[in-house]
Amino acid sequence: MNNLFLRFYAGIVVALALAAVLVAGSAARRTHPSTASPAELEAQAARIAEHYVELTDGNHWLMQEALRAHPVEQWDSVVARWQPHFHYPIKLRPAPEVLDSEMPAFTRRRLEAGEPAAWVRARGPASEHLLLYLPLEGSGRVLVQDLDLGPPVEVLIELFGRDLVVLLLLLGVAILALTRPIARHVTRLADAASTFGEGRLDARVNTSAPEPVAHLARCFNAMAERLQRSADEQQATLQAISHELRTPIARLHFALEASTAAIEAPDARAHLDAMVKDVGEMEALVEELLAYARLQPGAPPLEAVTLDLVDLVEGVVQELAPLSPDLSIEIDAPAPAVGIGDPRHLRRAVSNLVRNAQRHARARIVVRISAGARSVVMVDDDGPGIPPEQRARIFLPFERLDASRSRSTGGHGLGLAIVHRVMQAHAGCASAESSDLGGARLILSWPGPAETPVER
Repeated sequence: MNNLFLRFYAGIVVALALAAVLVAGSAARRTHPSTASPAELEAQAARIAEHYVELTDGNHWLMQEALRAHPVEQWDSVVARWQPHFHYPIKLRPAPEVLDSEMPAFTRRRLEAGEPAAWVRARGPASEHLLLYLPLEGSGRVLVQDLDLGPPVEVLIELFGRDLVVLLLLLGVAILALTRPIARHVTRLADAASTFGEGRLDARVNTSAPEPVAHLARCFNAMAERLQRSADEQQATLQAISHELRTPIARLHFALEASTAAIEAPDARAHLDAMVKDVGEMEALVEELLAYARLQPGAPPLEAVTLDLVDLVEGVVQELAPLSPDLSIEIDAPAPAVGIGDPRHLRRAVSNLVRNAQRHARARIVVRISAGARSVVMVDDDGPGIPPEQRARIFLPFERLDASRSRSTGGHGLGLAIVHRVMQAHAGCASAESSDLGGARLILSWPGPAETPVER
């Protein structure tokens, strides 16, 4: 907090000081422009000098009348008596001596003509040195007044010092009022990040803060939510893996014990076949887990190629149709339907959707394809459908709609989760809705050739 306040305060004070210097410099340049010619500078100085001559004309008349009231030989003593009442030097000098001294041409011309003259020289942005010349007719002498115009530094400090202190104090209060909330919210954000890093994944930040801190807090909360959800999914996955592997292993153990006792019995072959089936289930589960892990966010990007979606879907249907001879599987698609993506993973995603439909359909499955700015594959069935409140859950790993996790419909609960990750890898999405066949419609949608290519 202190460091932030001091940085803001010092930065604004320096900015104000620089602004003051620039303004003073700009004023000086306007008064004495560097691009002006010598003649223009002399004309400007002459106008300023003329102003001072006119300004002091009355004072000069009084001085001249006061001196004429005395003999010329007494003028020096008269000026000496005046001097204590002036806070700048005044003296009588011979006219030739004055004309021989340094002065601009316009001042010299006025003196030679016997007229009062002035010469102004700038000493700084707020001060000037002024020489006033009053020729005394018939005496050959000139009354010279040497003035420094503008307040001295100590007067400026006396006049503006208190105001400057008040200004700096008000500036400090304003900066403190602005930076304190920001520092407080940033500290809370840092504390939440530290707590989150210690393993408390439910740590969140209050987003009621000024922008852009509120945006940073929202981004932190969104990141924390994703990480917590990912950690929860991993935990659920580990628990589900344990559950899934425990069942076939237990059956294998029981079958082995039974086979040992009945190796010579007629049903020994049935026991061994059951063991082989359980081993196959374990191998399939491991394969699904490996496929799911390979598609996790952050994995190497997929290799995207241009492909015909109709050929891809027809190949999947021809491969899976013999597994459900009682079901009608139809394809509704233009020919050809050009898309872009990784053929192997897209085939896996479509295959998982068709297998899912085969497990739930009563008599009919329709696979619809559309291509263009986005490639879309929809698999409809006439089964029982999916309740709206549960449609997002089906794409989670090891998620089944029945609480008992029954195997009556087959599968390990990873098929649609793999579909979801395949779509993520293609910068697309997987979703579920109601089908016009009366059952469920599962949809794959990802950018087509005209849009962004496959990304992670």
